[in-house]
This record gives sequence, C-alpha cells and structure tokens, in this order.
Amino acid sequence: MTDGIGGIPGVAETISKVEAIVRAEDRDRYVATLFAPAAARPQLFALHAFDLALAEVVRTTTEPQIGMIRLAWWRDSVESAREKPITGEPVLAAVAAAALDTGGLAALAEAHMDVLDGAEIGESGAQLFRCAAALLGAEDDAGLADAGRFWAQANARRRGAEAAISMPHRMRFVPPVRPVTALAAVARRDAAGKREPRGAAGRQFAILRHVLTGRV
Repeated sequence: MTDGIGGIPGVAETISKVEAIVRAEDRDRYVATLFAPAAARPQLFALHAFDLALAEVVRTTTEPQIGMIRLAWWRDSVESAREKPITGEPVLAAVAAAALDTGGLAALAEAHMDVLDGAEIGESGAQLFRCAAALLGAEDDAGLADAGRFWAQANARRRGAEAAISMPHRMRFVPPVRPVTALAAVARRDAAGKREPRGAAGRQFAILRHVLTGRV
C-alpha cells in the first residue's frame, strides 16, 4: 500500500509494520494495547515500538558513549522525521504518521540515556507510562509513575540484569489508562519469579483482570 506520492508507504501500512514489531518483540505490550480504544492503538503501537528501539540500544551497548550517540540519534530524528521521512525506518515513519508529541518522545529518549549513564532504570518506565497515559487521555499522577518504574525494574530483572525492584503498594487505576498500567500487573508475575514467555495465558489473564478491575 502506498499513498500515491512517490511510492511512500501509507499510514495504514506504516502502522501495521510497528504493530508487527511490538507483537514480535513484546507480546505483553501487544495484548495490553488491544484493550485501548481503536483510535488510540496506532499511537500506542508507535510509542511502544519507539521505546523498544531505545531499550534495544541500552541492552546491546557495550560502550556507553556510542550508546549515547545512538540514543541521541533517535531523539533528534523524531523531529526531522515529520519534515523528511527516513527511508527504511518504520518506527520513525509510524511516529510521524501518528503525530506523537515529540517533546514526550525526547524525554523518553533522555530517560534511556540517563539509564545508560547509570541512573535508576525505572525512570524510563515512568516516562513511557506518562506518554501512554497522555495518548489515552488520562491524567498523570504519582501512582502512574510508580507503576512505570516497577514495570521497568521487573522487566530488567526478567532479562537477567541486576535491578532493584521497588514493589508498589496495591494500586487501582482508572479505566482510560489501564491499557498501559496492565503492564505493571503483569510485572508482578515477573517480580514473583514466575518464568513464562511474554503473552503466556497467565499473563493475558493478568492483563484482562487489570483491565476489568484496575488493580495492580
């Protein structure tokens, strides 16, 4: 599918590519996003794909300075992608097509840069949850950031990283934000030491239960 102008991929094709990326790389995020309103899903898939690209840089970098340069490229490319699409980069194309807030994305990239520089890993999760909540029309609050930090810490521990986990007190979130806070509900399974693939039946049930009750 193209938009008829020089063979540039259309919005639907662009979004389908990042949806496939999220589905392949993090089935928990994919399943949780399916509970979002249809109009918000393209934006959420683009946001998650962008965050996954940033996390991949942090995870695979052996030389922090090189990693900083790569993360800065992602941060700076968000703005230019709207003006001049980068050929062969579906994540940036989707970010531009979904008209995501570039300020929030820049803050997300900088949070990952801070992690690479030795800061608390949870801050990247807190910023991701803030960005997602904004897309879902939900208000930011302290509990949202705490849930994001907990999810990022549990996610890092799941990958084998040495990460302290700050288990939050039981919280309850309003319906609009649950397609992202559901990730914190799943993170409780990781924090409890359960070994299971992302998207496993038990994790899907945890997501559904959270969507229905809002409890983490």
